[in-house]
Amino acid sequence: MRDSGLWIFIFCIILNGAATTTVFSSDLDFAVGVGYEFISQEFFLDSLIESGQDSLAATSALKTTYLDDIRGQLSLKYSPLKDRRLLLQTHYEQSSEFVRAKFVTDFHSITGRHRLDFSSEFDWRGRYAKTAEAGDDYLTGQVRGKLTLPLNGSMSARWQIQADFVNFDSTSTFIYNSYRIGIKAGLGKFFAGFSMLDLDLFVHTRQVPDSTQLNYLSFGAQGAYMGFYEKGDFDMFWWVERKDYRQPDDEGDYWRLELDCRNKTQLSDKYFCSQDVDFELNIFSSSDPITYDYTRLGLTILLGREKDGLELALGLDFEYQNELNNELGSTDTYFESGLAAEIGFIRFDQAFCSLESSLGCRTLKSESDLQTGFAFERFNLITDCKLLGSLNFNILLSAEWEWHSNSEENSQIFLLSSGLSYNL
Repeated sequence: MRDSGLWIFIFCIILNGAATTTVFSSDLDFAVGVGYEFISQEFFLDSLIESGQDSLAATSALKTTYLDDIRGQLSLKYSPLKDRRLLLQTHYEQSSEFVRAKFVTDFHSITGRHRLDFSSEFDWRGRYAKTAEAGDDYLTGQVRGKLTLPLNGSMSARWQIQADFVNFDSTSTFIYNSYRIGIKAGLGKFFAGFSMLDLDLFVHTRQVPDSTQLNYLSFGAQGAYMGFYEKGDFDMFWWVERKDYRQPDDEGDYWRLELDCRNKTQLSDKYFCSQDVDFELNIFSSSDPITYDYTRLGLTILLGREKDGLELALGLDFEYQNELNNELGSTDTYFESGLAAEIGFIRFDQAFCSLESSLGCRTLKSESDLQTGFAFERFNLITDCKLLGSLNFNILLSAEWEWHSNSEENSQIFLLSSGLSYNL
């Protein structure tokens, strides 16, 4: 596996050099940069003790840093054809312990009424410092092809096939090689006012050679609608899936339904009101202490103001989860309520920023020694902007804090990924 990953890396470097010497600068986008990633989590003290650790070991393990790394980056986007039907991308990054190379292709062609889209992505990572452990070195890949055929002026049919894999240099418990293939067929329709509706049927299968319990067959349907009306817009996404692990007594098999809806209504030229609804339903084919049926419903209502690409909204956030057949007691049936705030800013080709914050509390229907109600703060930030000329900055920040009546049960998780790049 190391050899295959190395050949992909060498191919990326050769492509970089060839493109630099054979095309004009208008066909080439070359960037260098640096990035920083940090992931940290603080655990529940009680859960560590219950897992068999003594109090001293649990205290020392309360806070764990999974990732704290600075990396250098080189990337290239190259379009060899004048009509830009073909796009080639290579990306190389190196940190203090790992090297990583990625190669991406994106091709589309229109012949008569048919449109063919093809894309592929291969990603290799290897450890060069310290001894590699299971999961450190791997090669992943994904290939997808889609054919679209217009049926009339507003409707089209499409067929898609996709395959992906992950191949580790060494495997262990919970780290396995896997292969997956899937097909999808559907219809798309456009309506007046740029509204659109998509409906698809899909089938996927996954093979895990070293763990047959992780093999599965899944099938289902999905749909999406994006609509505009006189004073607002409405988006909806739904997903129905049946997953079959092909184990005795239907172990782990389930039906799953997801429904996400968002509505935004303009109250005036400056003010708006938005509502977000998120619904989930999981029904398992077999009953055991680990897998149980549940429903979850989330609702966010915001009132906001917008001007010159800047949006500020404040409101309320609710969430309710109900267990349907937990024989050990409804320890995960809960109700959440809180205050929500969102800030968004977009300026075409210059800057994008999205900030979300939710401050509230969770109340459990039935508490236990391992689960109690808590107050929380959840914070998410995504930013991508141009600083000066060709200097770009991006950041992904996600954090969550939990405060319990017993301070030893407090927890937090913190994730940060950022990058600074310059296009040559």
